[in-house]
Amino acid sequence: MRINTWKYYIKETIKSIYRNRLMSLASITTVAATIFIFGLFMTLAINVNRFATNVEDMIEIKAFLKDDVTTLQQQKLEKSIKEIPGVVSVDYESKEKALEKFREQLGENKDIAKGLEESNPLPASFIIKVDKPESVELVSPKIAQMEGILKVKDGKRTVQTIIKLVRIVRYSSTVLMAILGTISIFLISNTIKLTVFARKREISIMKYIGATDWFIKWPFILEGILLGLIGGLIAAFIIENGYTYAAKIIQQNIVVFTLVPPKEVVKQFWWQFSLLGTLIGGFGSFISIRKFLVV
Repeated sequence: MRINTWKYYIKETIKSIYRNRLMSLASITTVAATIFIFGLFMTLAINVNRFATNVEDMIEIKAFLKDDVTTLQQQKLEKSIKEIPGVVSVDYESKEKALEKFREQLGENKDIAKGLEESNPLPASFIIKVDKPESVELVSPKIAQMEGILKVKDGKRTVQTIIKLVRIVRYSSTVLMAILGTISIFLISNTIKLTVFARKREISIMKYIGATDWFIKWPFILEGILLGLIGGLIAAFIIENGYTYAAKIIQQNIVVFTLVPPKEVVKQFWWQFSLLGTLIGGFGSFISIRKFLVV
């Protein structure tokens, strides 16, 4: 395709956008809003997934021993637990170690635990690591049935809650993207349709003098692509700056929770959102031409 032809396409595309600037602005805004909300849920999903992974890594089963368990029984129990499928490691925590940890948790109020050395009420325990969170449901009941075990505590409910949260975020982002994407395609399609109707006489003349179908169609397709591309770039800009600012605020004010570093999250958003906007715009234009432009 000759350079002059592409110059004509670009000139007609820009002229058409300016001529229907209000509808073009509405199309760009809708595409930007669609991709922005999608990006918002993407960043949320990334952080929830990271949080879920961190929680899963910390999942452990704590099996408390009865006070009358002897050293020999403790060794036999440890061996039996290690033989259970799914168990990765077993660490013994004595009553003294449990009391020491309790004091550390109290911090400045550690004096509350003063005098507990003589009659330590905290039980000894086994801290069991499993290969995956799903193994907790299989390993925990088996340990609870062993003789000498007082109580078993695990983080099964925490894992289940996190997994449900991840699923909700993923499904919600998919549904919202589908709805807003449809609205964007509809608006861009209507924008192109107005342009087609406004240039109906011109198109007829072009056909009469021998212009090909695609020669007439390309400016309209490029118009939709350009509208979608601008919307995608706007969304990427807002998400990058908004997420960077949010990460900085959370890092400064919330010590217990931090977002995934912006460089890991938003570095690919520019090309991903640009491509997504281009596809939405191009598809909207194609639909409009196919339905309303008889060439």
